[in-house]
Amino acid sequence: MDLSVEYLGLRFENPFLLASAPPTANKEMIARAFKAGWAGAVTKTLIREPVKNVTNRFGSTKAGGKVIAFENIELASERTPDEWFSDIRFLKEKFPQKRLIGSIMGDAKSAKEWLELSLGCQEAGVDLLELNFSCPHGYSEKGKGAAIGQHAEYSAQIVAWLKADKRITVPLIPKLTAAVADISYIGEAVANAGAQGICAINSFPALLGFDLLTLKPKASVRGYSAVAGYSGVGLKPIALRAVSNLVKNPGLPVMACGGISSGFDAAEFLLMGAPLVQVCTAVMLEGYGLIRKMTRDLSEFMAWHEFTRIQDFLGRGNQMIRQYAELDTSYAVKAQVDAKKCTGCRKCVVACRDSAYQAIAMQDKVAVVDQSQCTGCSLCFQVCPHEAVQMVEV
Repeated sequence: MDLSVEYLGLRFENPFLLASAPPTANKEMIARAFKAGWAGAVTKTLIREPVKNVTNRFGSTKAGGKVIAFENIELASERTPDEWFSDIRFLKEKFPQKRLIGSIMGDAKSAKEWLELSLGCQEAGVDLLELNFSCPHGYSEKGKGAAIGQHAEYSAQIVAWLKADKRITVPLIPKLTAAVADISYIGEAVANAGAQGICAINSFPALLGFDLLTLKPKASVRGYSAVAGYSGVGLKPIALRAVSNLVKNPGLPVMACGGISSGFDAAEFLLMGAPLVQVCTAVMLEGYGLIRKMTRDLSEFMAWHEFTRIQDFLGRGNQMIRQYAELDTSYAVKAQVDAKKCTGCRKCVVACRDSAYQAIAMQDKVAVVDQSQCTGCSLCFQVCPHEAVQMVEV
């Protein structure tokens, strides 16, 4: 399988990048990731004054021992821009075939901050610049991060500042937040200002709630917490929607980010039209070695359909996403139960009885569908733990 892709004229050996996050906190970490097989990495976000992060800054929700939701209140890099410029030079010299993307963030009203960081990263050798318009916590209350990405005029102004300085020649990739009414509206604004690509999305502003035994909030700092960034597998549907919208409008090349934990997840974003995917939370939970599984997954998916290169299916799925009013109301399916697979657990019976159309009953310890009552909603299909229910077109 040929897993290589092109993005803005640059070749990537595979579509997998490390997102700007704890796994890209310094050159030693990024170097180990490159050796493991990641095609590229986005640096932890550079800011003019390094931060001091609070301790106990992560939280999670688990089901069956597995993390299904993750949150963090970690801020940008704790290292100075000059330290990062040195790291970028080292990484580009040692790994010339890998792609390094500089993530930067400045004040919404300071062209100087954005220009200094951009020029510093470019001179150090980054391949692309990612503009952090989307950090959902900490900085947004200071007029940075998502406070920029939620306003088209601020987002466009910063891109315009950078495009106006002819010294800046590396492509500009604003990273947008999904915490807006219409992400395509923001996308149009940065596209019109001169951005060459878009990254979507960042973590989503959220609260994970409380530990009910201690009565302390999750990610507790002396018993207090704050709005955090939500990530993990539960974020993927939100990210898919944002990527779908942006690929269609404004149509700039998109780097996808959000909830990607396997090569099969990546395949969905590639189908949606994003040639690159960024990974964060899954790496935090499983380590850089995850790249081996991700490439195997993606190769397996491609083998199912006899694809030999990513271009064979890139964007094919987005053609199947339409406005609700365009869906065919004459299309009809009904549920059928495979008696050989049914264990009599009654989950479909209870779900249909209490939340649907009372179309399923038990007969001789097997679920049976009353076709005259079934409306094809598929709730039974969703709750069946044994794949005994099928939705059949009628």
